[in-house]
Amino acid sequence: MVDQMKQKTGLKMALQAVGLSKSSYFYDGKEKRTGQRQEYPLDPALTKILQAFKGYELTLGYRKVMDYIDFTLNQGHYNHKKVYRHMFELKILQPKRLKKQSKPKKELAFYSPIKSNVRWEADLSYVFFGSGTAHAFVVIDTYDKEVIGRYFSLRARAAEAVAALDRAVAARFGDNIPEGFKVTMRVDRGCQYTAEEFCLAAKKRPWLVIEYCGVQAPNDKPYVESWFACYKREEVYRNDYRNFWEAKIGFDSYVDWYNCRRPHGSLGNISPVSFRVSGFRGTNSPLAMMERSETENVSTFRELFLSRN
Repeated sequence: MVDQMKQKTGLKMALQAVGLSKSSYFYDGKEKRTGQRQEYPLDPALTKILQAFKGYELTLGYRKVMDYIDFTLNQGHYNHKKVYRHMFELKILQPKRLKKQSKPKKELAFYSPIKSNVRWEADLSYVFFGSGTAHAFVVIDTYDKEVIGRYFSLRARAAEAVAALDRAVAARFGDNIPEGFKVTMRVDRGCQYTAEEFCLAAKKRPWLVIEYCGVQAPNDKPYVESWFACYKREEVYRNDYRNFWEAKIGFDSYVDWYNCRRPHGSLGNISPVSFRVSGFRGTNSPLAMMERSETENVSTFRELFLSRN
């Protein structure tokens, strides 16, 4: 009927007259389909790139792999759906993670830094090896997400926390701390950071302002907590360390990979070092004209430990 009507009125009016959509008119019918999806051949170039992946590269999701091939390896841009299909066929897709319900962090968003060396976060975590336990201390810059201070030790004392802090300063400034420099470092209430040794060391560094998180409040320092989650998932849980030195080598190699090569989602899928060097976000943002709130200069350290001094 439609074929007869379209000769006089045109296809559009004929379909409107019978109440039929254009897609239904051109539909071939299920009887002509085999019931199987059409298979497309794999791209040899992309397959070769993916098969050459090794080590930490195998921990990346398909969207990070897409940008990793483009920005880090400089081997061209591939559509993320194409990358997904190839990784699926090669069985190197990452297991799907169930996201927990998130809670808004309005107070943390208010304190978001606008440049490097404004706000740092520090924490530690344990790493099992053989029949022992090691401890990893980390200081991270919350703006460029780079691990700037680290210390891996058999002991978990305030001395190791101070050593990680000193390495962070040395990594950014060497022996010449710029005049007027001040940084706020957020830590939890663990015994390493509330110990008298750490508090006295903090007071000897006038450029350091300590902020303590709430009790059982990991969301108060989300950046360093997120880093440890990546480290455990991509390095620790994938290895069985026989001794301390294997664990230390794994820690050092992962930090180097994370800083220099691993794509970071909040940085446009480039590495923290590349982001810091290139200044990807730029300095012309209206936020760059804002100064830090005076509340950032309030040190919980002075409030909690004033009585000790």
